[in-house]
Amino acid sequence: MGKLLAITLLMVTACFSQVVISVDENVSRNNDKSLMLALGASALLPGLGEYYLEEQNMVRPFVWIDAALWVTVVGSYFVGEHYISSAHNYAVRHAGLGTSDKDIDFLNTVGDYRSRRGVEGQNSSPDMDEDYNQAMLRSGKKVDEDYPDNEEYQWDWGSSDNPESTRHMDEFKNRLRHFRVSRIVFQASIGALVLNRIVSMLDAMRIYRSTSSKSLSENVLFVPELQENGGGLNFLCNF
Repeated sequence: MGKLLAITLLMVTACFSQVVISVDENVSRNNDKSLMLALGASALLPGLGEYYLEEQNMVRPFVWIDAALWVTVVGSYFVGEHYISSAHNYAVRHAGLGTSDKDIDFLNTVGDYRSRRGVEGQNSSPDMDEDYNQAMLRSGKKVDEDYPDNEEYQWDWGSSDNPESTRHMDEFKNRLRHFRVSRIVFQASIGALVLNRIVSMLDAMRIYRSTSSKSLSENVLFVPELQENGGGLNFLCNF
């Protein structure tokens, strides 16, 4: 008899109750937002897409990383320009280079050979590749095949018998090394800027997918509640 009464009460409760479903508003806050606009904002400035989607905790990290990378890009570029100009001016001063050409391949050649047409004075033990023109002829090339053979493109670091001329060449090549390192940093920073935008776009996509559609919570809770107007029971159902 007791079991029958309990079953009857449960059935009556179910019949006269109202179903109230609670929805997590956080998962639907971006229903009216555009995914393409969020992705475009992140591509323009990492963190901007997160700001648009109201994910404030991810805005500052992306913005600060991007700012630091831009500082590195600009700084490494101008440092590189300084070193290549410094190397060129050093060759003009110590090797008599006459051209204003700052092409890195040409300056590397100036650092590889002591002279264009032969070192002034006779070396006691000359290197086979000391003279650029002679090296070109031995390799079957014309002396002006890569660079004009005129007064502008002449250089002469001096005899290897003179330690000072060797120090000058070493210092010149050291400045070129600094230029190459700065260019590696510059290129790596450009790549990091692109990567930062890709990561921000993927993060914006993740946020949009998790906050642009209504979803119910996983927990289920039944709470019968008597209505004030006597019209039945509220049947509170949390998913």
